[in-house]
Amino acid sequence: MALAVKRKKALDLAPTGGLLPFVRWFFPEREGLEFIPGPHHEIMAATLDRVLRGEINRLIITLPPGYSKTEVAVINFISKGFQINPGARFIHASFGDQRALENSQLIKDAVELASFQELLPEDQRFKIATDSKAKDRWKTTAGGGMLAKAAGGPITGFRAGYMDKAKFTGALVIDDPLKPDDAFSPAKRDAVNRRATNTFRSRLAHEGVPIVVIMQRLHGADFVGHLLTGGTGDYWYHLDLPVWIEEGAEYPKEWTHGIPIPHNLPPGPLWAEKHDAAQIEVLKADAYTYASQYQQRPVTVEGALFDMDGFQEWSELPLISWFCMYADTAQKTGERNDFSVLQLWGKAANGIYLVDQIRGKWEAPELEKNSLAFWDKYRRMGLNLRGLKVEDKSSGTGLIQGLRRKGIPVLPIQRHRDKYTRGLDAAPWVTTGMVYLPKHAPFLTTLKLELQTFDGLGTGHDDQVDPMMDAIADMLGGTDRINLDNL
Repeated sequence: MALAVKRKKALDLAPTGGLLPFVRWFFPEREGLEFIPGPHHEIMAATLDRVLRGEINRLIITLPPGYSKTEVAVINFISKGFQINPGARFIHASFGDQRALENSQLIKDAVELASFQELLPEDQRFKIATDSKAKDRWKTTAGGGMLAKAAGGPITGFRAGYMDKAKFTGALVIDDPLKPDDAFSPAKRDAVNRRATNTFRSRLAHEGVPIVVIMQRLHGADFVGHLLTGGTGDYWYHLDLPVWIEEGAEYPKEWTHGIPIPHNLPPGPLWAEKHDAAQIEVLKADAYTYASQYQQRPVTVEGALFDMDGFQEWSELPLISWFCMYADTAQKTGERNDFSVLQLWGKAANGIYLVDQIRGKWEAPELEKNSLAFWDKYRRMGLNLRGLKVEDKSSGTGLIQGLRRKGIPVLPIQRHRDKYTRGLDAAPWVTTGMVYLPKHAPFLTTLKLELQTFDGLGTGHDDQVDPMMDAIADMLGGTDRINLDNL
């Protein structure tokens, strides 16, 4: 090995070196393959370095399946932890005993490598204790060790870390505690979630011992959902890495106990070498799996009002007899408030067609400016536009007044019934295939996610659903039907 390479290796693999260089040196030795990091590996490793330095003691990382989460955040993170402190004690939990045992064996293999032991001062080098006969646990001659268990199984006789708050002493590392097949079982979800508030916590030597949770999201009420909505009372640093990075994507307001970690990754594929834009389009065919496991935004099917199989998609518009715009305006523009949305719908013989949409967080002057531009865009095309309908409430009232002064045919909407009842009225029109969405629209994915979660009870955002329900009531019929002929 050339002198320069030796120096770089020594620097990379010093106890103060980062986790990612550690992975790049040891992965080839263990697996016989070069580790080629993507941008997400860098931010993952940098975040886990903060855990090893004692800056974070409650961490959640969510990212798609197959994105090296176990390799980086379990096998190498724990191995690096043993380098920092050979006496460290870890508990590792996963969805099944076999998965946890396999990871434990890989960690054991890594720390037994001669090259790993050479990283340690001679007086800190260790071996696996000869009395470590149980498959689910092993100890080191330096006083450290590891217990590997299924997330839903008993964890006794071992604690993560030990009573020395001045240094890193180990961690509880939970990797995919729920199998995808179990995500729709309330009993199995609850069993894992209950572990977070009793068994897991009791297995820490003290409250400062880190807990690291790595998951692909499976359900709104899965383990991560439980933690982010205050299930344990802890606040969790959260590194959220969807397969497609959306510019301006917001942290969900219902995740009240999450502290988002900025990743500063550019819009587009998270790891193009794994899934490029075209491959991600294929993933979208299974909307539920894409939303949950790949975008980390699980939709709640239980209680949702709309049958997603009922929505039709169009690539070319049929003959449209008339068009109308519908708007839903937000009262505030803060980070966790709703968007304002304007939609253009067309009425055809076989149903109604969403043609276009704009969406944003705009103060009153911007809202009026964007609304005018949206109207003028389609007026200049010569469409048979019957008007623009706006809910007469909050910022909508000001928009109605401003647009009327500029000669736009605006009609106020009075929504006399609650969202749940309006959703019940709209749902049959969706189920019978009368509502068409634009197949290639850039906003289709976020719209579908909103439609899939809509239960009329305030879950998540519903700013795109509201104008759609207005369009259905007006164009297809319903008790809130708007008489446009009187404009």
